[in-house]
Amino acid sequence: MELQIPFNGGDLNIKIALPESNISVLKSKNPTPLRSLDEIVKDALSNPIGNERLSDIVHAGDSVAVLFDDWTRPTPVSRIAPIVIEELKIGGVRDEDIVFVCGNGLHDPEYMTDDLLIGKLGKDIFNGYKVISHDAYDTGKLTFIGVSKGLGTPLFINKTVAEADIKVSIGRIVPHDDVGYSGGGKMIMPGVSDVWSIIHNHSGSHPHQGILNNPLREDIDECGRMAGLDFILNVVHNSREEVLKAFAGDPVEAFLKGVEFGDREVWGAGIEDDADIVIASPGINEDHYFLSAMGCLGVANRCLKKDGTIIVVASCSRGWDEDRYVESSWGPPEDLLEYDYPDLLRLVMSRAWHEPKRQFQALIYYVQHLAKTCFEKNVVLAGAKGFNKKYTERINIKFDESVNNAVNDAIRKYGERAKVIVLTDAFTLPLKQFHQM
Repeated sequence: MELQIPFNGGDLNIKIALPESNISVLKSKNPTPLRSLDEIVKDALSNPIGNERLSDIVHAGDSVAVLFDDWTRPTPVSRIAPIVIEELKIGGVRDEDIVFVCGNGLHDPEYMTDDLLIGKLGKDIFNGYKVISHDAYDTGKLTFIGVSKGLGTPLFINKTVAEADIKVSIGRIVPHDDVGYSGGGKMIMPGVSDVWSIIHNHSGSHPHQGILNNPLREDIDECGRMAGLDFILNVVHNSREEVLKAFAGDPVEAFLKGVEFGDREVWGAGIEDDADIVIASPGINEDHYFLSAMGCLGVANRCLKKDGTIIVVASCSRGWDEDRYVESSWGPPEDLLEYDYPDLLRLVMSRAWHEPKRQFQALIYYVQHLAKTCFEKNVVLAGAKGFNKKYTERINIKFDESVNNAVNDAIRKYGERAKVIVLTDAFTLPLKQFHQM
């Protein structure tokens, strides 16, 4: 069988010397929007899930903190926030009682510049309302809430958020390697939490993509309840970052409805059995950097047999990672290659990575979503032209300049009955069971 897979800005022809019945090419529905964003958001606010309308929750004189995500997320906050403000005003809330808080989590607030805040909120809101960029490292601006029962997380959150009468968050729901799905209480933990609260929570991190009710997700939901998160407005978008639907209301119930919709209508692709070989591309124009290319590992691992092989098809033509991520300490630096997997685990357990300009979140990502998978599974990087082979060897990744050679080697290993799954992007989520409330 011959097929095409995204590679280096175009398509690459690959040959799989097996019957078509042995091969499954997974594709999500990934639809396009049927309505405008304004219509989608207004409909969600008019029909909240598990809660009253936001305009009925608030009252004149209430102080309201509106939380929103930072520059690393594509949520169209500038178009959503004015509609949320309208709803708050219907309930009697004054402009001077509304504060917008950017949930940076562990990301350095210095990088959420005024220009980026304006880009997220729009000039009118930035100039007309109080806007705060959360600083997880400033203990003087944090308030202790309590200790979670699940992971025992000591929860400190942004003082302005803690003191607000009503707490509302604007965010998105999308598959997430650690917590199953982003959204819901995640705007509290890690969004507006203290650095050590986040490190405690993240230290319990193990990949659970596509799975709900895992310990980390439960701790996040509990932190949201402890902090008094009242209402969420979460959007679900396609791979082109076009909003398809919004879910408003209770931070857990509305979030779960969003997950259900996403699984069935957006990113989910049903599978019956795991494969011996998973051939995975991160997607069109997503394979230029090594770290972004390896973002498809978690998805591939979800449909792989215990002793299977993942072949990542990526050019890595521009090297390790984008400068803006490395410079902001948001992405893992190359010096992590100095450590083997056991030593990386020791860094995580000791929480030793919390140093100026070194973000624990970057370490967690690298350890749990790259090093762990490569240590436990057979991973081959195929077709890379701009990445040094010695780097892949340090983290137990095999290297093959030819994609077809890598595929043929894997088939020889597993034989003519080998089952193959092909993933043409990292957006598609393989699921044996779709979530249903």
